[in-house]
Amino acid sequence: MEITTRDGKKLNYYVHGSGQPIVFLHGFGGYQQIWSDQIDFFVDKGYQVITYDQRNHGASSRESSLDDFGILITDLKDFLDGLKLDDPILVGHSMGASVIYGFISKYPDYPVKKLVTVDQSPKMLNTPAWKYGYMEITRANYKMRLKMHNKETLNGIDDNVFWKLNVVKKQFPFVKDDNLELLYDHARKDWRESVINCQVPMLLVTANQSPYFDGEFAELLMEKNSNLSHVAIDQSGHVIMAEQPDKFNQALLNYIE
Repeated sequence: MEITTRDGKKLNYYVHGSGQPIVFLHGFGGYQQIWSDQIDFFVDKGYQVITYDQRNHGASSRESSLDDFGILITDLKDFLDGLKLDDPILVGHSMGASVIYGFISKYPDYPVKKLVTVDQSPKMLNTPAWKYGYMEITRANYKMRLKMHNKETLNGIDDNVFWKLNVVKKQFPFVKDDNLELLYDHARKDWRESVINCQVPMLLVTANQSPYFDGEFAELLMEKNSNLSHVAIDQSGHVIMAEQPDKFNQALLNYIE
């Protein structure tokens, strides 16, 4: 199925089950199939599971010069409006988490029930006062460092997810070099104030063996906002929901029930 955005782009999506809606957002270079291990689990628990491919990803519309991260935020607004969801729960991984951070900044009064972000610091660039960004990137070196390929997982992802991703990767290849300007704009954002001022309950899920982020950022932010909670998943790299799906699903279920 497809939703049309305000500028005429198509966002490919799937809806599974019925009940309280949960909308899952993938990260940079990702596909909605990364959430395959969450679908049956949450449908069986009485939730409606909704996944979609973000612009320039998967089966959704592509454009040659996507350099404004804000477009992904308005795409989320258009997507939620188009489906007319009642108080959805939003779950975002990596860049998808930053879309959620940006969404609550731009649309602070939008009716959502709960928010969940997965292994994503709200500020990617490190400074002397903020050491919780992506690896060792700074304003001076981020373009060079973000071009590099880094191993995301600790021991790979679940076979079920791997094979489903394999199919869509061949069908809808993602070319990182064609989307670097989007990644750079993502990296320049600072969503800390949005998180600190968030009035909606938010769970920050981090990975103890993440190659990208020090999960201590979540504890630091929790000191400044009582609406925040934190769960750290052990024996997982960056792609927690596909590396440790049982632990992730139970942690998410505990939070939203």
